[in-house]
Amino acid sequence: NRERGDFTREFAAGLPLEHCKPKFLEQKACDFLRRHRNEPFMLYVNFLEPHPPFFGPLDDQHDPAEIDLPANFDDPLEEDEPLRYRLIRNKLYQNGYKGKELRTEEQWRRLAANYWGLVTQVDLSVGAILSELERLGLAENTIVVFTSDHGDMMGAHRLLNKTMMYEEAARIPWLMRISRQGRRQQIIKNPVSHIDLVPTLLELMGHKAPENLQGKSLLPMMQSGKTFDDDVFIEWNPKLRGDENYPALPGISAEAVKSAEDASIRTVIAPDGWKLCWSDLDKCQLFDLNKDPLETTNLYYQDGYEEVKRRLKNKIVDWQERTEDKIVPA
Repeated sequence: NRERGDFTREFAAGLPLEHCKPKFLEQKACDFLRRHRNEPFMLYVNFLEPHPPFFGPLDDQHDPAEIDLPANFDDPLEEDEPLRYRLIRNKLYQNGYKGKELRTEEQWRRLAANYWGLVTQVDLSVGAILSELERLGLAENTIVVFTSDHGDMMGAHRLLNKTMMYEEAARIPWLMRISRQGRRQQIIKNPVSHIDLVPTLLELMGHKAPENLQGKSLLPMMQSGKTFDDDVFIEWNPKLRGDENYPALPGISAEAVKSAEDASIRTVIAPDGWKLCWSDLDKCQLFDLNKDPLETTNLYYQDGYEEVKRRLKNKIVDWQERTEDKIVPA
């Protein structure tokens, strides 16, 4: 792009493996480690992949025929589900995505194979960085965190990308290697939030978190194995880019589409497995993740869940008051 002075993502994605973006970051990270091996350091390596345009030098690394589609791939999005999700699903079916048709299972598997190829690129480069830590003798005195800002629907409910409250888009890996903890492995199964990452790292480094820093350290949980009964909150605010040019859905007016595009969502996931997605302008969702981890049954508009909805809504309202959130759901 001569006007901006940079390269398009499509151009970068088409480069051979030795010149791809993960390889570039790997080389820069390893160079940083070599230069700062004798002093305290913090290194943040931000891989874009796996990310659209969903192709790269390892597209043929994984056989599409061997890829299982998500178990909720054919889950019908009924009228009690958010209209924006239904519009996105219909747009993917009608228009495909970035030149790739997405109507058949084979086409979705092909896309997933490309996605896995991008994951493999990152895997190779992360492995190289960890190996350099070992080679330099730094591994036993370095905290390593591997996480992501969001997931990807990648065919779940026949949807793609992020911007949705389903687990596939909102739930992400959070792996930590802490040398001083020894070789003991621990899995924390209850939901936690990214907002707790910085307080956790500060305590691990022997520093007290500033009072104005939200979140709390998870180190006590990690050391004791006891879980916190904390709620996790997720929020979505509408894009500012304007009309998404959704193909028409029967019986859906232009006003309804505009309302769905402008909708905000506030979500709470409680320790007992209940999840409420509370929207101001679109349909709301209620799931029991213990019984319905694939989120195929929206209980929000069914009878018998008034007390659960009231309890979860109060949690969101309390959180909004603490964080000065001004969005008022319906």
